[in-house]
Amino acid sequence: MKRMFSEVEMCRDVAIPAKQLKKGHSPPHQQILTRLLQDLLHEKACREHGFYLAITALKSIGNINSTTDDDNPQADDVLTFPVSFTCRTFLPARGNIMVGTVMKVLFNGPNGAAPAVLISSGPLRYAYLSYLKMPDYHFVPPNSEEEEEPCFQKDDHTKIAVGVVVRFVVLGRRFKVSPEKRRTDVYVLASVEGDDTLGPVSLTGCDRPYM
Repeated sequence: MKRMFSEVEMCRDVAIPAKQLKKGHSPPHQQILTRLLQDLLHEKACREHGFYLAITALKSIGNINSTTDDDNPQADDVLTFPVSFTCRTFLPARGNIMVGTVMKVLFNGPNGAAPAVLISSGPLRYAYLSYLKMPDYHFVPPNSEEEEEPCFQKDDHTKIAVGVVVRFVVLGRRFKVSPEKRRTDVYVLASVEGDDTLGPVSLTGCDRPYM
C-alpha cells in the first residue's frame, strides 16, 4: 500500500525584486526561503506529490538570473534563484486509512446525489463520505423543535454528525487545478463499510498530521 507521507527532493525558481536585496533588508538566503515558503503555501499541492507540508532541508541556491520587464522600463529588476530543497508531502491513495472530523452534513450531495458528509483531515479539506458507503447508518433529518442537527445514525444510536471524529478508508482521489491561481487541491472519496474498525472513534489530541 502506498505511503501517504513522503519526503521528496524538489527544485524551484524563486523570484525576488532586486530592491528587496539592498542594504538594510534581511540576508538573501532568508528572503529566498521566505518567498519559497510563500509560493508553496499558495500552490498548496501538486499532482505528483500531493500537499506540501514542510521544507525539511535547503540543499542549494544557484546563481542569480536577472530579468527586466521590457514592456515597463520603470519596473524593478527581478532576481531569480534556482533553489534545491527537500519537502515533506502528503498524498492519500486508495486503500489508505485516515482519521478526520466531520465538517458538514449534506442533505443532498453534488448534482442531486445521495446524502453524505464532508470530512476534514489535516490539509485535506474534503473527504466525501456518501451514505451509500456507510450502509449500517440511516439519515436523520434536522429536528427544529429539539434543535437537533442532521446526522447519520445506526440502530445502536452511534452517530456520524458534525464534530464527530471518523476513521475511514480512501476509495479514490481527484485533483482540482486552478491554472489562473497556480493552485492545486486534492479531494478523496471515503468509505466506512466492510471493516469494524471504521466509523466514529474517540480520540484525544488533534487529528491533523504533523506539519
